[in-house]
Amino acid sequence: MTMESVPVLVVGAGLAGLSTAMFLGVHGVSTLVVERHAGLSTQPKARGQMPPTMEALATAGVVGRFLEAAPPGGTESIIVIAESVTGRVLHDFVQTAPDLSALSAAPMAATSQERAERILAGRAVQLGAEIRFSTTLESFRQEEDGVVATLLDTTGGRRTVTSRFLVGADGHKGTIRDAAGIAAHGRTSPRPTRTMFLQFEADLDVTLKGAAFGLFYLRNPALPGGSVTVVTTDHPGRYVVSCVFGPDEEPDRDGLTEMIRIACGVPDLDVTIVDAAWSSSGEHVTRIADAFHSGRVLLAGDAAHLMPPTGGQGGNTAVMDGYHLAWRLAYALAGVAGPGLVASYDAERRPYADALAEQQYANMIQRQTPHLRDDTVAEIMDPAVGLFGYVCPSGAFVREPGEERPLFEDPAAPSGRPGTRAPHVRLSREGTPISARDLFGTGFTVLAGAGGGAWEKAAAEAARTLRVPVETYVVGAGPVLGDPDGRFPTAYGITSTGAVLVRPDGIIAWRSPTEAGLVELEGVLCGVLA
Repeated sequence: MTMESVPVLVVGAGLAGLSTAMFLGVHGVSTLVVERHAGLSTQPKARGQMPPTMEALATAGVVGRFLEAAPPGGTESIIVIAESVTGRVLHDFVQTAPDLSALSAAPMAATSQERAERILAGRAVQLGAEIRFSTTLESFRQEEDGVVATLLDTTGGRRTVTSRFLVGADGHKGTIRDAAGIAAHGRTSPRPTRTMFLQFEADLDVTLKGAAFGLFYLRNPALPGGSVTVVTTDHPGRYVVSCVFGPDEEPDRDGLTEMIRIACGVPDLDVTIVDAAWSSSGEHVTRIADAFHSGRVLLAGDAAHLMPPTGGQGGNTAVMDGYHLAWRLAYALAGVAGPGLVASYDAERRPYADALAEQQYANMIQRQTPHLRDDTVAEIMDPAVGLFGYVCPSGAFVREPGEERPLFEDPAAPSGRPGTRAPHVRLSREGTPISARDLFGTGFTVLAGAGGGAWEKAAAEAARTLRVPVETYVVGAGPVLGDPDGRFPTAYGITSTGAVLVRPDGIIAWRSPTEAGLVELEGVLCGVLA
């Protein structure tokens, strides 16, 4: 049996696993990614990247590739509720992406998972990752200083891989969560079902009205369960139909072809079935792991949080899992952080996943299954609040005494409190407009008010003592870094002599409203790094 050692073993080459590997590479950490399938996804699902995701992708230098990979039509989509793709329309509208420019300077993209995975994989490899397909995780055990895993490839060859950390990004059908002894909770359906994603090619008269892609919710008693969904893809003339079957139903090719013709509303349609994939979550509609880590095992993506696709945030959350996890693992591997920093991933990300799953479920009820509405369904919040307004209940930051902590706040009036996203503020660097968020990198960042020049020396001393990178910027003190709108102190809740400490993932770790906190900075960094 072959033996090898890697810093981090990632199981699953989907959006979560590939993002984790890529962002670890940004921090200089090499990974081994193993995937049980023979290649990357060919399903054009999980389409769309929101501004926070694009900000994260910018740190890996792939924003341009995502924009180039998106279909024509920008981020607009046409949503149709009808009896068939070409039949009687019950309701249709072009959904325009909201203007979020006041909250982020980053663009949106409408890249499909099929193309996104290839971009992420390519960049991860450039940054030092190795990806092995047709390889499964057979078993693993945790030891005091790492994880010992047995991998099995399609030739029957086994190898033992030791790693400091194991990231379970093996999807909702994965085994790592159960093997790590982590239970889960969520909503269940009245009966177990299986969803088929069926790609087909056909000559259809589909008008997208200039939108990037189309989404057709079809209601027809002749269809399986009386309802299926058809979406356009990146390939003209190719579509995906998703339909729900009972756990024991096995439709044959003729039956699937007939179902496609009914869905399209063309009885004699010439159909070519390209691919069929089952996605079974059993009785689960939502499923959130009770913990996102157990020792040196971490969960990301659908392995951590299964949710309906309605609302389009599952893929974004998977990418952001990797972004928020990677810096923690990198700092722990470098020996400058304790186990509490890695554990804080659970404290911060799990409450958000719980809330987001309920939002996706509420969207599903509104769009597809209104008959299931009851008093447990959440009120649908403004998407901007969900994207930008999350307040971590606890984690790798310093809470302020006596504060109230709602789970979400209005991002249009940011509090600047620790545990929230550092807000976008328009600044200028030597006359060039930038965002305050453009100043964040792979290290910590101190943003000081115009009269806070003393923070530069304090931050440099703390960085030298703790062996962590800390960049300091004095905002509004002169032509180098200007605050043309005068918003910076208010948005971050400090005076002209105060400062905030921002983590590598753009979350505020601590703030001192005045210069009085200078002597605390080193201790604060120690606390955040656990």
